[in-house]
Amino acid sequence: MILLYIYPVKIMSLLNHLNTHFYRTEELCHGLKISAEQLYDWQQTGLFPKPSYSIQNQIKCSSFLGLYECEEFTDYYPRGCTQWGLDLIKHKISSSAQAYELFYQHYTQSLSKCQQQGFECHDECFSDDLCEQIQTAWQQYLCSKYGVLSQNGLIEELVHIELGRVIVDEITEGRSSPSVSIEQRPRLLQAIKLLNRAFSHPAKHEHNHSLRERYIDALISKYDLSIK
Repeated sequence: MILLYIYPVKIMSLLNHLNTHFYRTEELCHGLKISAEQLYDWQQTGLFPKPSYSIQNQIKCSSFLGLYECEEFTDYYPRGCTQWGLDLIKHKISSSAQAYELFYQHYTQSLSKCQQQGFECHDECFSDDLCEQIQTAWQQYLCSKYGVLSQNGLIEELVHIELGRVIVDEITEGRSSPSVSIEQRPRLLQAIKLLNRAFSHPAKHEHNHSLRERYIDALISKYDLSIK
């Protein structure tokens, strides 16, 4: 979860971004037909991700009747979380172990689909160490890392990001290689396109530090690529 302290001059553009791409707690609960208490219980049990962003507003209201001060907190969740919540309800998931098993199924299915489409890498995290890789991804999913990094917070986007980054790093030696061979360029483009479909379009204050900047914008410029 990212906790943001907002300056007044920037609040409108940031809130517009969050309200366009994310659900507030009440919107998420309405879509799932659950209470905020149920959502909190899911999170405490280890079934559902924490919010991706938490806005803290310090409010000062002055009127004829005097000065009133308060703080308001608003949590934002990626819109793809709705699908995960519906799956929890559909499969009657009640424990973290059951939730992980469901996550594991979604992850391996998405990975298998990518492999069928020709996305391959030699990293052990997608072969011998796959179980450990998925366990780590599950913890990162719950702490809302991928609610920030991906477009919708979907598990398939999580897989695309992790697989795409590994492929890009293999081809470019961790993005340090000064050039890419003609033979490797189609494979690099394929991986970058995969990332382009999965990475979020970050808020302005996050762009320069985002994975989209490091793995797409910077590499397109460095290796003279186009993903159109």
